[in-house]
Amino acid sequence: MDEMALLSSKIILTDRFDETFETLKKEFDDAIFHRIDTEDFLVEHAKEAVEKAYLTSDREKVIVLSAKRFTPIAQNKLLKILEEPPSKIHFILMTPTKSGLLTTIRSRLPIDDRGSAKESVEIGLDLERLDLARLFAFLQSNRRIDAKKGAMLAEALGKEAMNSGRYRLDDAMLETFAQSLRLLDMGSPPNFVLTRLALKLLERKR
Repeated sequence: MDEMALLSSKIILTDRFDETFETLKKEFDDAIFHRIDTEDFLVEHAKEAVEKAYLTSDREKVIVLSAKRFTPIAQNKLLKILEEPPSKIHFILMTPTKSGLLTTIRSRLPIDDRGSAKESVEIGLDLERLDLARLFAFLQSNRRIDAKKGAMLAEALGKEAMNSGRYRLDDAMLETFAQSLRLLDMGSPPNFVLTRLALKLLERKR
């Protein structure tokens, strides 16, 4: 099958932007690539992307937008062109988590989850001696974290709780951990999700 037949607009979930971009160029080496890479994708970046899309070309063109955060107003500027892109134009949005993307964006583009670089996280909480005071200090120290860090902390809490043997981790509690990750993915405030999870975990301490 012609590789260009496989080329289409999509969302790629990854935090390895440079590595993923180079892989894309190798996968579709007959296409023209233009990349906008920034920490925060703003209105001016959306305007640049639209301008690049309307520059005519005889070859397939891929416009890669990579950012840790996409502002809602910038995403709204992209809606029309994502829905009806010019001929031979493909958009690829690269971001660490889909929770920061509008539902209207996610509904227009398929999602390709390529994972993230393996990172370790220190939860900074002694589960062996967990009490309300330690829990409050933990939540205060993580009150400004983003969804990605929240998910890493939730997973780390689950693993440490299982390893400690001090908690009653039945099916209901395991579902609470899974639900916490879903809530973070849907854009719920990380501090709220962690507070809910940690309080339920405290209830299960032996």
